[in-house]
Amino acid sequence: MDVTLAIKKHRKKLEQMILDNEDYNKIVEQSQKLDKYINIAMQEMMAEGKKD
Repeated sequence: MDVTLAIKKHRKKLEQMILDNEDYNKIVEQSQKLDKYINIAMQEMMAEGKKD
């Protein structure tokens, strides 16, 4: 899955969970998933910067 698409998907899910007042621990887990994909995207951006 494209990292950008994964970020959008997990961000939307996290936003909905917050709006629905889901269990705190589930929100934290979803936030960690989002963080994982954001970190992957940042690593890809850094790698592209080093190539130039």
